[in-house]
Amino acid sequence: MKKIFFTMTLGLGLFSSACNNFLGDNISPNSLLEAPYPLVFTATQGSTAFHLNSDLFLWSSIFTQQAAGQGNQTQTRFFDQYVVTNGDVNNAFSYFYTEALPDLKNVIEQSTAEGSPAYAGVSRMMQAFLFGVMVDAWGDIPYSEALQGVTNVQPKYDDDRAVYDSLFVLIDRGLGELGQESVRQPSGDDLIYGGDLTKWRRFGNTLKLRLALHLAKVDNGERLRALITATPATDFMTSNDDSFQLDFEDNTNRWNPIHQFELQRADQYFPGEFVVDLMNTNNDPRRAAYFTNFPFDANTFAGAPTTAQAGSDFSRIHTYLRGRVKSPTPLSGIEANDGGGIPNDAITYTGDAPVRMLTYAEYNFIRAEASLVYNATGDAATFYRRGIEASLDEVAAWLPPNVTQADFETQAAAYAAARSAGTPTLEQIIQEKYIANFGVSMEPWTDYRRTGFPRIPVSESAESIGNNAIPRVLPYSFNEQQVNEANVPERPSLVVRGVFWDRP
Repeated sequence: MKKIFFTMTLGLGLFSSACNNFLGDNISPNSLLEAPYPLVFTATQGSTAFHLNSDLFLWSSIFTQQAAGQGNQTQTRFFDQYVVTNGDVNNAFSYFYTEALPDLKNVIEQSTAEGSPAYAGVSRMMQAFLFGVMVDAWGDIPYSEALQGVTNVQPKYDDDRAVYDSLFVLIDRGLGELGQESVRQPSGDDLIYGGDLTKWRRFGNTLKLRLALHLAKVDNGERLRALITATPATDFMTSNDDSFQLDFEDNTNRWNPIHQFELQRADQYFPGEFVVDLMNTNNDPRRAAYFTNFPFDANTFAGAPTTAQAGSDFSRIHTYLRGRVKSPTPLSGIEANDGGGIPNDAITYTGDAPVRMLTYAEYNFIRAEASLVYNATGDAATFYRRGIEASLDEVAAWLPPNVTQADFETQAAAYAAARSAGTPTLEQIIQEKYIANFGVSMEPWTDYRRTGFPRIPVSESAESIGNNAIPRVLPYSFNEQQVNEANVPERPSLVVRGVFWDRP
């Protein structure tokens, strides 16, 4: 995969590169409209990965207790209490409509005019991916009247199910364009697949599976089964090399967003007690790359409870999400504090870990659920094990220096074998998917809302202020409520089932 070669910086909110635009969130800033479209394409890929693992990642990972907020009166602490305001989501909502989606539209228009439909095809699939994420976060969103610039600054909000149905059409159109003669094709300007259109085709088909699984409760899996039946296995993801992810760079301000947050918001974001305890129960070997040891001089791990007071006496986010260890090597040179924790800056990381957006491991768990619950073609047990093995293989590339490949492979083989006996339950599939998707924005939250698994308890920190249910939807942007008041739907609560596929 290609490296990202431009700078993103943290803003005054959590992460912000959005424009302040008095006309509202649905107006393109026009700053890149005259730029050569391959450059726009490259920049949009990088910003997409950065933004997905910024605000949306923080909310969804904290809601699902893959992480816990820390500190007093910090934003992450509020998120532990399920306090997310319409002002908090301004930047996240704005990004889609002022940057990524209009820029991809520009790439589609310019490349089509030039006779280069390959760029248009991959850009349509990226648009579908982003619109899908938006529906999963907010429900109804602007779609049919969006991206019209000053022609329509107050677009209507479309029914979320109708948007989802349109996304399959959008992906299919993009897939069709990949097979057409093209004056230019993506190559080094493609940060995700390096211009490999076969991998883009596999991504497009796998994205359709993800969307079809989300709505399977609505249509009893009809679309899911049809897609699996009609699509050759080689047109879905076939290995970790096909994962939809983007590598960042070992260079200041070119680090991945999780690493940047760890540096700039020290001691505010820790592994959650729930996920660490879940992995401890099964002696999961992935812990060594997901988390630092706690106490640091022991081979044990401990996550932060949602009610923990400000401090650092827990495991920390480690190599899988932050990059490889640069120093000190060996790690035994680090001195823990009296409580067994280590300072935020005790380990220097490369910051080049990829942002993982849709992985081969997830594909296998989709197929396992499709077979088990919706009677789709394929053996649930086989796909379940392949998903676990794919996740373990991916983690093996990001081990810290105190863990040998040989030891990890031995532990990984034992872990996978222990989970290969018989047909898995839905809870087992989703639980393993939850662990494999550590670091993937939104999808663990979506799976929890769809299935009720894993059995995540309500945050005690939230209960202490009277919030007694895990959020099921995000509030609409304050900016949108100001400039597009007539069209923004009401959102009385974050615990209502606000997305069409979220059904009991």
